[in-house]
Amino acid sequence: MSSLVKRYRSLFTGASIMYILPCSYSNRRNVFEISWPNYAALVLNFGFHCACLRLDWDAVNISIGTMSNVTLGVIIIYLVVYAMLLIAFVWNAFYHRDTFVHIFNALFAQDDWLLDWTAKKRIVTTINPATLHNGSIGLLILLAILDGFYIFVFTANSTYFRLYWLLLLRFCGMFLMVELYRACVIVLRERMQQLETLMLHTRQGVRMQVEHSVELFVERFQRYYELMECVNKCFAFPVIHLLLLILLERTVAAYDVYDNYHRLEGMSPWDTFGFVFRQIWQWMYLAIVFMVTISSTLTSIQVEETALCTRHFDDYRLQNTRAAKQIQKFLLKNLHQKKKFSACGFFDIDNTVIYMVFSSIVTYLVILIQFKQLETDLTQSPGSFNVTNNGTTVDP
Repeated sequence: MSSLVKRYRSLFTGASIMYILPCSYSNRRNVFEISWPNYAALVLNFGFHCACLRLDWDAVNISIGTMSNVTLGVIIIYLVVYAMLLIAFVWNAFYHRDTFVHIFNALFAQDDWLLDWTAKKRIVTTINPATLHNGSIGLLILLAILDGFYIFVFTANSTYFRLYWLLLLRFCGMFLMVELYRACVIVLRERMQQLETLMLHTRQGVRMQVEHSVELFVERFQRYYELMECVNKCFAFPVIHLLLLILLERTVAAYDVYDNYHRLEGMSPWDTFGFVFRQIWQWMYLAIVFMVTISSTLTSIQVEETALCTRHFDDYRLQNTRAAKQIQKFLLKNLHQKKKFSACGFFDIDNTVIYMVFSSIVTYLVILIQFKQLETDLTQSPGSFNVTNNGTTVDP
């Protein structure tokens, strides 16, 4: 078992159970493969999530008549997007199952011992293994306990009680998807750091060692760059769905603050605590946006720096050699390669996504407030119409 599989073992297990990851690690063969438990997880998860759509429908039926039309419309859109979240994740995992197997075998199943050994031989690292990203399963468990406490204490209606537990399950699936994406991105960044270290210390070797290091650099860089494209292919659709959900989640939360602000003074301390807890919990979704975008941005920057570290490689011993030609060819090819993570080509997954999400939340919140004011004006207008048995009359 490789060191990376040990590092992310809990994450891979949880993701496989929920069929967010369509393969599992075989201790006998030391590779990721698709086996019958994975197909069983596919059938069980897809059937369970489809059956749970009834809970969303029941919640909408209960809400009819108890909410304003604007609030009800927002809640329905939100529930539809949230209800399809894990179904979309399961479908995406099944559709790209072969690519998932390729990515996880290339990145995690086998240690790149040659690159590890070459990089460590040239530089002494002081990285503490305890600080490395490992999937954050402990954080997920803590968040689930806190939200479970809120559900038990503040939810009286049995339908809403079951729905909130279902939403917690969907949140766990979303968290596992994000951590799975971040694991791939972070490991790619670590490999690129090793490649940069390799090139920065290449000049210290003799000619044969330099040529070998250049060949190793070019071959490994191209391998991991192709894996970046595979990561885009497998995670682009889930990331788009995720960002859409977070956009709706924060818009609903902001509208909740606007709608209940004037009622805060009349709330009991216990209800106020529940309202504050609900708002703090909603900020977890923005934290997820930061986690995704910052990890992607740092890796993209590292890939760019690794590619550019060969620009000033000028060694007279390599003039007119195969290694020099390889570097020149690599630099020319590098000019046309896009080194960013992308969401199906619609936008790049980087720090600009944070601005996009915040600006969209403000825009949609203003629109909801305007609809709310319009609805209030229509219901309170003296010229509203009443329908009677004798016809339609105008209020005096």
